[in-house]
Amino acid sequence: MRTPITQNPNSSSSTIDHRDHRDHRETLTPLGVAPTTSAAVGELTILVPTRNESPAIEMLLERLAKAIRQPATVLFIDDSDDATPHTVRRLVDRRAWGALDISLIHRPPGHRDGGLGSAVVEGLKLATTDWVVVMDADLQHPPEAIGRMIDATRDGQLDLVVASRFTQLDSVGTDSLSPARQKVTRACIAATHAAFPKRLAGVTDPLSGFFMLRRRAVDPNMLQPDGFKILLEILGRYPRLRVGEVGFRFDDRSAGTSKASLKEGARFARQLTRLRTRSRINRTLQQHNYRYAIHDVLTIESDTDLPELAKFRVRQIQGSPDLRVNVVDSFSQSEESIVQLNDTVPEIRYQESVGRGGFGIQVTIGDTTEIEVSSVVGHSPHVLYTNVVEPIVRWKLVEKGHALVHAACFTTGDSAHLITARTDTGKTTTMLKVLDHSECEFVSDDLCLIDSSGRVRPYPKPLTISNHTVHALTGAELGRLERLTLPLQSRLHSKAGRQFAFLIAGHKFPVATLNAVVQRMIPPPKYHVERLVPGVQTHREATIESLFIIERGEHDGARSLDHSEALPILLENCEDAYGFPPYDQLESLLHGMSDFDLAEKEREIISAALEAVPTVLLTSSMMGWAEAILDTVTAVETAGTEPAPAIVETR
Repeated sequence: MRTPITQNPNSSSSTIDHRDHRDHRETLTPLGVAPTTSAAVGELTILVPTRNESPAIEMLLERLAKAIRQPATVLFIDDSDDATPHTVRRLVDRRAWGALDISLIHRPPGHRDGGLGSAVVEGLKLATTDWVVVMDADLQHPPEAIGRMIDATRDGQLDLVVASRFTQLDSVGTDSLSPARQKVTRACIAATHAAFPKRLAGVTDPLSGFFMLRRRAVDPNMLQPDGFKILLEILGRYPRLRVGEVGFRFDDRSAGTSKASLKEGARFARQLTRLRTRSRINRTLQQHNYRYAIHDVLTIESDTDLPELAKFRVRQIQGSPDLRVNVVDSFSQSEESIVQLNDTVPEIRYQESVGRGGFGIQVTIGDTTEIEVSSVVGHSPHVLYTNVVEPIVRWKLVEKGHALVHAACFTTGDSAHLITARTDTGKTTTMLKVLDHSECEFVSDDLCLIDSSGRVRPYPKPLTISNHTVHALTGAELGRLERLTLPLQSRLHSKAGRQFAFLIAGHKFPVATLNAVVQRMIPPPKYHVERLVPGVQTHREATIESLFIIERGEHDGARSLDHSEALPILLENCEDAYGFPPYDQLESLLHGMSDFDLAEKEREIISAALEAVPTVLLTSSMMGWAEAILDTVTAVETAGTEPAPAIVETR
């Protein structure tokens, strides 16, 4: 949350440099006109983006003071190179504006990308009131119309009120526009209605710059304005907003110059095309909308199926999801790989250099973290989940006080036993052999969800198996074709294949794209536990009673580890499961946006959960860990003592 700056009525006009640690941009705020706590008390923020409009400021404030009788903050987001910010400073000192509180954010050159649209987004991020009015400073938007906009919201049925130049509800119009400008404006509006005939059916002026918005109805981090048609961006990205209209007459401009130009026309066309492309893809995929609830901790909404989360799938989720996954087709071609952290919004864009068919993602952090992926990623669900979604889920769970531990888990009664190992050691085979040769119940294979109290809950992804795994089991229910293709799948998705991928990733080869294509053609061999150990019983929640760390070695042996020895090994095993592109970039984004050290928080959760848990390190040359684990657990239950090594370490 942005640190508030309190107004100091005894200060002369000066400047504070205020840096927001979340997005690393500099905000210049004149002392004496900074955002004040009254913005949270009133019900309205009037957001006025300005650029070189000094002569109009005093008249605007005078008319607003007469028109607005309730407490309100007038927030200027200024991109001016003239005297506009100095005019605001001078006028606010008069303190003759009734219920209005005047604030100013001046954006210096280099921080104005996106023009008026980005200024509005900046203001929406700062606004803390229930409603925000967006209007120009040049008095073409009459302040007197705000009263009618407020009246339109009183029944609570609207999220957005558009002040329209073309509604038939009032005697209004565009008399101040030249005939040529009127024709261009109407042509542009016709184009937007053609692009979105149903969505904009009740909106006569989707290009208006004068509107009133329920602040909580949109997440400003999700808006990507291109030019000054910010209302079109809002309507395009939030099709479910409840929209109403009031009419107004477009007055003569009293200061500044028109923002309309050939450049802005090109921006408008680009914005409309982008929104239309997104709308088409989302409409196609919405009929296959998938929702997942990871216990009561984290929710996900996705345009495409995430098979690894199949057992978390639900019909509905309450409120907005924590994560939303969208497949888009708007990643532009590039001559080289792109790894870009945005300085103005908390987002990252990762794209590989193979054009529109390549691996591309864009992740934007907000109340809902938006994950946009290119079609090649969307059509390779295992890559989408493993390389994009799961790394984000990991750190989002840490924020909520849970750790996603790289360990298998089975139970005896209400006692949970964890098995952890480095990737591709044989943990899955060991887990399945334990279940196949005992009455133990299954919790998870690859990952477990734990909290600091030591409670563990399942994270029931399908198990990735090998040819060796199936031969070690007595009753796996795989079909003939599945058994025939398993050797190829096992070799392709083996430890050697993974190491090769990491090797070429270090040489700027588009490894993520290659991985997505290969896994779409030859998916990894993933099966739920019920098909591998028929009749197995599952367990929902238990308390961790022991931890087994397995490793390969020349000799068979076992020894007990204390907490200080076991914790670093488990943490290394957790980290070993990640690292494939673009994990480093995702980790940097999520860690940079958090209010605390996520890695340290994860360590604290795991350490607290395992502090009193006995740990046994098992070494085997012949993958004989399952027998040793069962012997140890049986001995403990029989003797009623803490786990001790069931075999003696030999050399």
